[in-house]
Order: sequence, then structure tokens, then C-alpha cells
Amino acid sequence: MPRNAQVMFAASLAFFFVTATTFTSLGYVLYTMVAELSWSKAAAGLSFSLLGLACGIASPLPPVLMKMIGTRLTMFAGCLVLAAGFLIASMISDLTFFFVATTLMGIGFTLAAPSPAVYLLATWFPRTSARMIGFYFMIGSSGGIAGPLIVGTIVGLTGDWRLHWLVMAICAALVGLICLICVRDATKVETVEQVKGVAGGDANPATRNATGWTVRKALRSPTFMVLATIMTVVQMVVTTTHSTLVAHIATLGEGAAPGAIAMSLLAFAGTGAKGITGAVCERHDPRRILIAGLALQAAAMALLWSTPVVLIACVAAVLFGTGWGMAWLSAHVLILRYFGAAIAGDMTAMATTATTLAVLGPIGAGRIADVTGSYAPAMLIFSMLLLAATGIAILFLRAPKENEEAAAVSENGEEVGDLVPAE
Repeated sequence: MPRNAQVMFAASLAFFFVTATTFTSLGYVLYTMVAELSWSKAAAGLSFSLLGLACGIASPLPPVLMKMIGTRLTMFAGCLVLAAGFLIASMISDLTFFFVATTLMGIGFTLAAPSPAVYLLATWFPRTSARMIGFYFMIGSSGGIAGPLIVGTIVGLTGDWRLHWLVMAICAALVGLICLICVRDATKVETVEQVKGVAGGDANPATRNATGWTVRKALRSPTFMVLATIMTVVQMVVTTTHSTLVAHIATLGEGAAPGAIAMSLLAFAGTGAKGITGAVCERHDPRRILIAGLALQAAAMALLWSTPVVLIACVAAVLFGTGWGMAWLSAHVLILRYFGAAIAGDMTAMATTATTLAVLGPIGAGRIADVTGSYAPAMLIFSMLLLAATGIAILFLRAPKENEEAAAVSENGEEVGDLVPAE
């Protein structure tokens, strides 16, 4: 197998694995653990929040480690950190140690994917990097489809959540070994900015534009503030839904198995929506797609709040996943179009940092469930938040003025709004 194919295989496998074993499946395992260990729902939500918080805080680490020890060892270290988190989770009886475990999972996720892989694919596939990175994200997202079903099979057949964590620890070590064997740097990482440049589209001068935006000026623009706010609301609701959907559907009377199916359907819909939205944004205004995605998520949350029927809840999960994929991808496309490819990587990183506030969602939802006995009131609140975000997008989301004054024209006469990262 050619080396670039080996790199693609190992990077995609790592992203598939971390997606399958963390955010999308943790909610299922937590449902079983909370019942056996008599934890409060707020405490369970905090463990989920720590996973997301660790991902956000550790996000500067991959470029630094890639410069120090190379991408191969960075991804290998990420898999080992994941394995350590899973191993601790398999042995815990105290909530504090589970907090340590989920924190390690978050750090391991960040080191294994996606930042190192994006750099690898951009340098190993210079002419088709956009296409390969698209395939990479689709494969990684599909881990969210498989994860809940894998957990459901292991826990359902054995009744032992500890065995699940132990199996995942062994698998994490094996994935790390595959990364160690297959991954090599096509271009040695000399500086941290080198990694950020590839993520922002600077690997190819054709992606640069003449908008005149700097990161500092863009951060102060009302347009970015609106986009960051919307993305934070979306990420908060998505994170909370991953942590509560299984438990919520279980309260409808048919146990946790339908919740695992609903979680997989949500991930499947989100993956498909992201793939389709990318093509649709080339022909239609991404702002309208963003608004439609937010409205669809709000409707799905309202449906989850109001329905007592498992089948309808599963349909709501599909609608939510579709809206999530539409809103999340179109928001990133808008950042690229409004501020240009030259700083898109930095602006995306800043928006992602802002979404770290989303970790408060699972804690709040857990507290509401402890007080009321149900996650339904939290879902009503999230529906209202998404409706508010929809209204903000309709009323206040506009192309920044400097972008309009620059006539959105690049040096070669093409509209900046049409620029996409070159393959």
C-alpha cells in the first residue's frame, strides 16, 4: 500500500474511533453507570462537560507536539492518553476518578484528531487535499453512527459497562499502534504556524484573498460575534443532546436500546447533512441554510420535549441531526466567505474556543433532571434558545461592511464569496 494511502487509512481510523468512543456513545454508557453507581444526573452531566472542556483547552497542544516529536508520535500519544482514560473508567467506583477519565478522553481526542490529520492530508495530497479531507471528516463522523450501537451490543449482551471501557482501552492501544506503523510526515513540522497555515488554507497561495481583514479586526466585527454566538448555542445543544438523549428516550418506557438507535440516527443524519450542505452552499446562500438548520433543530427539540412516543422521538433525532449538519457546516462556510481563506483557520479556532461555553449545557440539563425528574424541560429551554439564535441570524447576520466595501473582489477578479480551499 502506498504511504499516502497508509496515512489516510490510519488518520481516518483514528478519527472514526475517537468519535465512536467519546461524545456519541458516552451518553449511553452514562445511563447504565448512573443507575448502578447512584450518581446524580448533574454529576453525570459534569463528566460529559469535562470531556468537551478538555478538548477545547487541549486544542493548542497538537501543533506544539507535532513540532517537538512529529505527527506520528503525537497521534500515538493521543491514543495512549485515550487508552489511559478508558482504563481508569473501567475501574472506577468514585465519581472524581471518572472526571479524571473523561478529561483524559478529551485530551486524547484532540491529540489524535482532527488537527494532526488535516495537516497530514494537506501535505500528502497537495492536489486533492480538499477532497481527501472531506472524505476524512465523513469517515470520522460515521463513528458517531457506529459508536452507540457498539456500546449497546457490549453492554446489552454482558450487562457490564466496565467491560466496555476495558475493550475500548485495548482498541485505543491497537489504533495507536496502527498510527505508529502507518503515519509519516510528508513535510516536517518546523513551526506551530505551519500547522495553522494548512488548516487555514495558506498552503496554497491561490486560497489567499485581498479582503484586507486581519484577525484582530475580524474578531471585533459584529458579524463574527453573531456567528460565534450562534455556533455556541448550537454546540451547547448538540453536546447536551449527546449526553441526555439515551436517558430521555429510556424514560418513555422502552429502555435504553431505542435511545442508542436514536443516537446513531442522529449521527447518520448529521453526517449526510454535512456532506450535502457543502455542495448546496456552492449554489445557494449559506446564511439561508444556516437559518433553516437552526429552525429545524429548534423544531426537533420541541418535538423531543412534547412527545411521549419513542418512534416520534427517533424521528426528532433525525431532524435534529439534519439541522445540526446544515447549521454547523454553513456557519464555517460563512466564516470563510466573510473573512477570506487567509485567516479562516484562525477565525474558526476563535469561534471554536468560544463554543467551549457549551460545556455548561450538560451540567444545567442534569440539574434540571435532578429537580424535575425529566430532561424534557431542558429540551424546551434549548428549543427556545435555538429559536432565539434563528431570530438573531435573520435580524443581525450580514456580510461585514469592510468586506462589502472591498467589493468582494480578489486580485484575479473572482468574487471572494466564491473562494474555497484549493485542492
